Amino acid sequence: MARVGQYAVRVVLSPCTWIVGVAIWFFSRWAHAQYVNMSVGACDLGIFYQAVQGWAFGGWPYVPIKGYPQIGDHFSPIYAVLAPIAWAYDSPITLVYAQVVLICLSGVPIYHIFRRRFGILAGTGMLLAYLGSHAVLGTIQFPVHEVMFGALFLAWGLERALAGRWTQATILFALLVTVKEDGGLMCALLALYALLNRRLKHAVFLVLWGAFWFLISLKVIIPALNPGGFTYAVDYQQSLHADGIFAGIPYMLSHPLEILNLMYDQPAKVETWQQLLIPIGFAALASPLALLIAPVMLSRMLSSRETQWSSHLYYDMPLMPILFAAVADGARRIGSLVDRLRGLGPDRDWAMASRVPKTEEGAETAEAAAEEKKRPWWQVRTGAILASVAAVTFVWFAWQDFREDNILKWYQEGQPAFGNHLVVAEAKQAFTHIPADVTVRATNNLLIPLLSTNEVTLIGSNVDEGDWAVVDTVNPSCPIGKGDIPKIMQQLDGMGFREVFSTGRIKVLNRTAEATQPIRGTGQAS
Repeated sequence: MARVGQYAVRVVLSPCTWIVGVAIWFFSRWAHAQYVNMSVGACDLGIFYQAVQGWAFGGWPYVPIKGYPQIGDHFSPIYAVLAPIAWAYDSPITLVYAQVVLICLSGVPIYHIFRRRFGILAGTGMLLAYLGSHAVLGTIQFPVHEVMFGALFLAWGLERALAGRWTQATILFALLVTVKEDGGLMCALLALYALLNRRLKHAVFLVLWGAFWFLISLKVIIPALNPGGFTYAVDYQQSLHADGIFAGIPYMLSHPLEILNLMYDQPAKVETWQQLLIPIGFAALASPLALLIAPVMLSRMLSSRETQWSSHLYYDMPLMPILFAAVADGARRIGSLVDRLRGLGPDRDWAMASRVPKTEEGAETAEAAAEEKKRPWWQVRTGAILASVAAVTFVWFAWQDFREDNILKWYQEGQPAFGNHLVVAEAKQAFTHIPADVTVRATNNLLIPLLSTNEVTLIGSNVDEGDWAVVDTVNPSCPIGKGDIPKIMQQLDGMGFREVFSTGRIKVLNRTAEATQPIRGTGQAS
């Protein structure tokens, strides 16, 4: 009990606890402001919350917005673990809060990685850099995505690996296959890192486990559940002239200069590279962990989806734990080289991590604590300086990206700065005219508030259905625009829908009993 009490005191007094706590509070307020002002929609909050509802109440993640199970779009069964939040409180806001908490908690292992090597000041600085990075801000701004799980598993797995706890690391890496279909590929890549560290058994398991689930999810599960097959394979037809990045490997090998040019041929691509590498001074490139970034960036930069090139969304989030762990590992390798050149022998304080026995989960042994006290003063000071520079640079870069999105305005003025308050008021009026437990067709920006009480489909997709409809005639948002509204209203009218309420901008319609033909929209939900 004494050890438990001592550990509790250390947790309470740790700067990591307070920084992560403040980050959760800050980002929760920001995410809540976006939510209540209806700045969120079907992609991806609506899709993933319907999947969570499916796991919670039906045992199967069917998504009416898509018209098929969520694991037929991306293989992400990990969302089943969030089913209890729908049991406790059936509202999409719970999923928004879950992402904030998980993303912030992924910063805890980053703190420990640097604290172990450089001390508390360095750990604190790098934690601030991580939580203030453009990737974290971009993820919070985009309410829900599976990266919240991927970043958490990667960060903790890499922390355990760098601490020499390879069994724990392997378990965490293995969980990546539940996050997305490419998690299996990441497992196989992590197997190479395990092999470099002479962890043969862990490497063999990871490569077999990852390859199995990668092939099963991509070749069996997704095609069986998705009427259109794996819909993202066509993203590489323009760049690789192939259906999928793996089918395009022969083209990549035969046209290396063209592929290299495609990695930075657009301003958005160059900006993404800058956002990732400049704040850490390219230090990550000193570690073999940096090689894990290459396949991810290759798949993004060669895609025809321009959003994948961007640093403004969540696409950089899975890379952040790798980058930060690579910086720590790279610093260790550079330091070891310098010490050897000075005739000081191997880098003892980092090497101890793989040999010191462990007496209790989460607690350091007396040997490890003693070793920390012996850390040279110059190492602590150097780590603190580097961490401070990284924190300032990351936050500055992120601020340049997101200052126009009024992140802090709601905080400074005491009210949200997102959306249009008049539209929110009109929408609330409109929703009172829609009965519960009916299927509703809704435009993207009006969809989320109805998820707790109704089955909702997306107007403009090819699977929208239901005898009720609610339409924002000014800003319907993805996948249709204002110019599509006359056609949509004409289609609804031809199917027997009649207006039952209107605020002028927002219209509620109900279909008469004799009209039974489903609407066919103008686009595909993404």
